[in-house]
Amino acid sequence: MIEFPSSTKYGKKVPKELFYKHLDVNTSLKNRFVQDVESFVWLIKLAPSTINVTDGKAVHEIAVFSVVLKADDVPNDIFTAIDNGMPRHTLYIIQYRTRFSLLLNYKEWSDESKGKFHIIKTFRTPWVEEESLELKLEGRSMDDVYESFTGQISGFGTHDAESTKQIIDFENQIANKRRTAEALQRKVRSERQFNKQIDLNGEAKKIKKEIEALQQKIDKLKQET
Repeated sequence: MIEFPSSTKYGKKVPKELFYKHLDVNTSLKNRFVQDVESFVWLIKLAPSTINVTDGKAVHEIAVFSVVLKADDVPNDIFTAIDNGMPRHTLYIIQYRTRFSLLLNYKEWSDESKGKFHIIKTFRTPWVEEESLELKLEGRSMDDVYESFTGQISGFGTHDAESTKQIIDFENQIANKRRTAEALQRKVRSERQFNKQIDLNGEAKKIKKEIEALQQKIDKLKQET
């Protein structure tokens, strides 16, 4: 179970209408707020004023929301829409019946003066029972706390933004190279000329070696944290 200090308890219910009325959402997304979400509660406020940490260079406050869903397959774009319009860092404790999941949209300021963020990647844990839900509050600054949350929820185990962004970049490269390799394999199957098949297979093998090298870099970064 997750336990936050009593000083962080906020417990303010937020009508879901406030989200879809004040956010730039289409009709389909608005309907999901109405049909798929039972309730939002601003459960926890993490800030230098509520926990014994210093202010961060990028992170000044983390709002922890408790979100009860009506279904377990609600897309993450609801939370992306909220975070696009939320001028603070956030963490979501999502509940469906007796199961829970943690979601964090890893983001950085695009224009802090206007409260605008750029979401880099969404991380979400598998559904678990409440007693198996874990998240440790670690770090000496708000930046540290946020990076620690990201490392735990993503599974990276990272504690700094540089390592997290490197892993995300390497994973994106791997995904792109896998798509390229799959496309080459499809060409091999449809190609009738043997010499061209050999050339295409050679390209695919080269890409697979590049994928292995990138995965080794990811593994090394995770071991270093």
